[in-house]
Amino acid sequence: MKVYLGLDGGGTKTDAAAVDSQGSTLARFVGGPSNPHSATFGLAFAELEKVLRGLISSLPDQNVRLDGICLGMSGIDTLEERSLVKTAVSRILAEWSEDIPVAIASEGQISLMACLGQEYGVQIISGTGSICYIFASDGSYWRTGGWGHYLGDEGSGYSIGLRTLKAVMRSYDGVRPPTRMTDIILNEYGFNQITDLKSYIYEPARGKADISAFAKVCLQAASGGDECAIHIVMEEAEALADTAAALLKRHPVPPGSKVVLTGSIFGHSRLFTRTLSDKLLAQIQGLEFVEGTSAPPPSVGAALLARKRFGDSDESPVPLLGQ
Repeated sequence: MKVYLGLDGGGTKTDAAAVDSQGSTLARFVGGPSNPHSATFGLAFAELEKVLRGLISSLPDQNVRLDGICLGMSGIDTLEERSLVKTAVSRILAEWSEDIPVAIASEGQISLMACLGQEYGVQIISGTGSICYIFASDGSYWRTGGWGHYLGDEGSGYSIGLRTLKAVMRSYDGVRPPTRMTDIILNEYGFNQITDLKSYIYEPARGKADISAFAKVCLQAASGGDECAIHIVMEEAEALADTAAALLKRHPVPPGSKVVLTGSIFGHSRLFTRTLSDKLLAQIQGLEFVEGTSAPPPSVGAALLARKRFGDSDESPVPLLGQ
């Protein structure tokens, strides 16, 4: 049986999937973060190996032929980085196949494939980080955002989480009114008082994913009517809408173009989704929004891209990232 693998690697988790020659999902496996810029390339490759081994061992039939793999990994941009990833993955999979073809796609391309059945279109991602893409049918692409949590990531889980932490401490100091986010954090994390947050956050082991986790506190409080949380959610959504609008003004798309919204923040906040959509439509008219959270996961999209690129399909594959 021919099998195609796909992987969605990010700063919080790594999701892998396998499909057969008909495009049916055979198995999935989820592991830890594999963004090398959130840790190191060594740690990222170790996580890739763990996830790929877990995925292959989860296949219902071990008598398979691996015919290709496509990896959508955040933070992999340069030719050197893509070469390092391809070499590492080829080494990992050499146990099953010495010449398995490896393709690198962007997180946008694999999400579009999962949502629309094609790897071109408009993509807005809000997860741990944030980024906006336009992928053309000839393989060219443009982007805004995606500069990481130090330089950007407006409208991301990290940005919302960090603002949540700052807001509850400003509330404790009396600078801002009381917020329900304080009580949610106390209950969720088992703190005796909100000042315990300081020792928790500044532990050396805390990283980007830990900060991003506090976004759910803000989203929960906003859905319950907390004014401070609502303000954060709406401001972050509007900031990401501005990022997308800047891209679409430079590279206009035809009226009726679909804009795929993916990432955990869209999946957990109707307020965020509605605010971003309204703000973007006020600047760019004629867009149609597609909620990617109801589609198959991006890892399945990556596996389907591997099938499309390396399978027996007569359809000409769109060039992937840097290829």
